[in-house]
Amino acid sequence: MTPARLSVPFSLTILTLMALVLTPLSSALLWLGWRSVDTLEERSADDRVSQLEKAVEQFLTEGLRVVIYVGLTLADSPSFAAHEGPAADDERRRQLVAMLGRHPAVAAAFVGYADGRFVFAGHPEAFSPTERSDFDSARNSIVMRVVDGAGPARHQVTWVQAPDGTRSGEYRQPTSYDPRVRPWYIAAEKAGGAALTAPYRFAWSKHAGISAGVPLLGGGGVIGFDYRLETLSQLVTSYKITPNAIIMVSHGQGAVEVESEGCLRTLLNCLADDADVRAALKRVIREAIEKGQGVDRQLLVGDLLYRIVVRRVPEALGQSFVVAAAVPVAELAANSRTLLERAAGAAAIAVAFAIMGALAASLLVSRSMSRIAAKTERIRNLDFSDRAPVTSRISEIVRLSDAIERMREGLEVFGRYVSKDLVHQIMRSPQSTGVGGARREVTVMFTDIEGFSLISETMEPELLTRRLSRYFDALGTQISANHGTIDKYIGDSIMAFWNAPEPDPDHIANACRAALQAAAAGRRLAAKWRQRGWPGFRTRFGLHTGPAVVGNVGARERINYTLVGAVANQASRLEGLNKVYGTELLASGEVADATAARFVWRHIDRVVAVGTTEAHDIHEPLGEIDVAAEHAEMLTQWNAGRAAYADGKFGTAIICFNAVTALRPGDGPSRIFVERCTEFLRVGTPDGWDGTWHLDKK
Repeated sequence: MTPARLSVPFSLTILTLMALVLTPLSSALLWLGWRSVDTLEERSADDRVSQLEKAVEQFLTEGLRVVIYVGLTLADSPSFAAHEGPAADDERRRQLVAMLGRHPAVAAAFVGYADGRFVFAGHPEAFSPTERSDFDSARNSIVMRVVDGAGPARHQVTWVQAPDGTRSGEYRQPTSYDPRVRPWYIAAEKAGGAALTAPYRFAWSKHAGISAGVPLLGGGGVIGFDYRLETLSQLVTSYKITPNAIIMVSHGQGAVEVESEGCLRTLLNCLADDADVRAALKRVIREAIEKGQGVDRQLLVGDLLYRIVVRRVPEALGQSFVVAAAVPVAELAANSRTLLERAAGAAAIAVAFAIMGALAASLLVSRSMSRIAAKTERIRNLDFSDRAPVTSRISEIVRLSDAIERMREGLEVFGRYVSKDLVHQIMRSPQSTGVGGARREVTVMFTDIEGFSLISETMEPELLTRRLSRYFDALGTQISANHGTIDKYIGDSIMAFWNAPEPDPDHIANACRAALQAAAAGRRLAAKWRQRGWPGFRTRFGLHTGPAVVGNVGARERINYTLVGAVANQASRLEGLNKVYGTELLASGEVADATAARFVWRHIDRVVAVGTTEAHDIHEPLGEIDVAAEHAEMLTQWNAGRAAYADGKFGTAIICFNAVTALRPGDGPSRIFVERCTEFLRVGTPDGWDGTWHLDKK
């Protein structure tokens, strides 16, 4: 086994190289930005921070608690009960709209049910600008939306309701939105009561916000409300301690959700670009949350000294928040500070664009290479279904893709000459390709077309080739479907075997089933051709099972995977015996005995072949065991006739065989045995008669 090699994705390699180049550069630019700012004057901010803390607490507790109480009231309302179904949607929407009117801070109100149905009412601002352009909403209007259906039929219907109650036209489109996987639904179900989500992005507007969820009375759904954090952002901005102070509100898990806006650029000494300070403040917030304590200290950011204050707001409905402020101790002249910070901003943008460009280029290349690798792996597994070439603007990748396409086409054609099971075995064990084989039990099938020589003399070679190809495809499909391996096509004949190259514990039954299905496919094809006025093919089959050596036979430079053994000769003899008995399919006694419980068999005869002394039983498969009742009466007469025939009671045998012919008109074996019995009645019973027939020709 080839040892695993350490490898790194191409895109990661490119990004690592870019990082090695850009990280020192960006660090130097940031360091220059920090060093370029003058010392700021320290100011006390305790009172202002305390006021901000109380304002945020009031916003997160009193404001949201009122909404929760309203939600609890609605959850108990009968009209929101899950069993009311869509018939109660109008009343639900009316109450949701009324709730929005009483609480302007709520962006949207909705209810989701356990069956995936969703009823929504929200201000137009709750949607993205792209969706708002579809609504053409008027001032103070409400956007309504209903999501229903399942799978591909799942859809959403949207319309706008004006303040006077009039509705716009409905806008219907497919959707994959499912309320049951949204954070507000999951949080309320998990809590078993009212719950707040951690801040997240809303499904349609992508705005950051908090959702409240309240389970319905009796279960089956959740009522929810969206609280946009822009409202809190405006509150935070109004509490800025100094023009250049930075206020942040962070979730208890460390993510900053709300930041104060920067100062007005028209103000004197406005520090408009405060990205570094904000980054430093975020780090302090994470540190304070990890340690579980407040912070009040001075921090040097670059050359600027800030007073950092971090305080925790009391927990509200399972969610905790932190209020933080960064107040400059001294301020630099606005012009010098702005100039340097703009330079740092330009450098950061340049670095970002460079990284994005490198990432885009590497992804384009790695995506093509990944597709080529996946396609090559499919080809290795002999799957040639992917016929779309890999496209790229890089000439080397195009050449590689073209080469793989040519390889796929060649291997696909080659695969028609070699069994896929054999190729898989060679790929798993390349050393198995040497000359030699292994002894194992196999089941062999031989087929032949009756009167093919005459047919070939009356048909053009091109037409005959097309007919044979169609015929081989019909029979070969059934053989392959039953785990058989086609060894070779010999003129109009097929030789196939089972239990090699892949082991098949049920190879005898699979071979019998394949023979029955192939015979049926041949008859269907012959009937179709006769309807068109063309000669049909009648196929004879022979089946035998026994030991053989299976493996690679041939010279060093050219080998063939086949089998060697008497089992193949016996299968060929059985196929030929169909001409004697007028049958279509004959199998040996070994095959019939092994599958007696799974197939319906008719014991045709006990024969001694030309040039041999050993007697063999030959049988005809009539179908699988589930059709036994259809042949029961015929087999009763046949077996009685065979018993009388073996006992030398030829008159009785003729009566039974004629009864079989009446049940099965045109039955070849019955005709043959009637002729034999008639002849025996005329010339007498042979000496030493035991029912065995000695063939006098092949």
